[in-house]
Amino acid sequence: MVPKGLLLLSPVVWQPFLPREQQDKKTSLTDFTISDVVRSGVEVPSSSIGVYAGDEECYSLYSTLFEPIMKEYHGLDKLPAHVSCLDARRLTSVIQSEAPVLSTRCRVVRNLAGYGFPAGMSREQRLEVESLLVTALEDLKGPISNWSSNQENDKYQVAAGIHRNWPEGRGIFYNDAKTFLVWVNEEDHLRIISMQKGADVKAVFDRLCRGINAINKALLRHAQTGFAFHKQYGYLSSCPTNLGTGMRASVHVSVPPAFNDVRNKCRQLGLDVRGQHGETSEAEGGMYDLSNHQRLGRTEVDLLQAVIDGINTLQSTSTRK
Repeated sequence: MVPKGLLLLSPVVWQPFLPREQQDKKTSLTDFTISDVVRSGVEVPSSSIGVYAGDEECYSLYSTLFEPIMKEYHGLDKLPAHVSCLDARRLTSVIQSEAPVLSTRCRVVRNLAGYGFPAGMSREQRLEVESLLVTALEDLKGPISNWSSNQENDKYQVAAGIHRNWPEGRGIFYNDAKTFLVWVNEEDHLRIISMQKGADVKAVFDRLCRGINAINKALLRHAQTGFAFHKQYGYLSSCPTNLGTGMRASVHVSVPPAFNDVRNKCRQLGLDVRGQHGETSEAEGGMYDLSNHQRLGRTEVDLLQAVIDGINTLQSTSTRK
């Protein structure tokens, strides 16, 4: 069994916990080995997870490594069958006070079944996936622009090999209002994003659900493929933190200075806390990015409802301070 709190500093850490036959194998689609899986954590020891899947088969071939990480990160004792619910009408409440909320954002990650994931795919595979997605996204009637020519600066993804040939084979789709975006071939084949100013979580989630369904139908129609999926792990992603729903629902919220225990309170509510400019940024002027920590083991509606309830509890507590 892989030890709790695993940091993948070197092969010495993970090799004793994997059967010899797994250490010597590689996946049939991308030739991804266990050394490839842990490369990011080995090269960048500051990584808290340090593993990336190169294709769907990684999760079955190297399950001895992946499953303990999944359970620890998502807070699960066992991995149930995944159930999805993409229906905004199932939400039972909304954010009660809009005043402290600057903006709301929901995103999911998806990969295409039968294709290598960005860490394991070849240049030719990346261009093929890009072509398939461009065709599918044309049904949504919006422009697709090229990614910036500048190299992405996520050192963990760079170490994993995700940014090879950057920015070739990548792009961004967006609607005219720029409230719905799709990143193509970044950490995953698709990062589907719905966002807008204010606290109307239901509208943001409804737009996301409709976009996901439209893309899935277009892929089935144009490419005869859908999203990579596992009955227990849910929608398969490059990083195991995004398994299950693949969804991160977040709000940029202003927390009063008097409420100085925001991080501990959010952790108790099951929320991740970031600065408003991303995962490694610090909060500025009392502005925080708050989102669901868990992605696996619950439906999209359940996770979004947990964020709504957490924000309402946080606001109520801060008001009493």
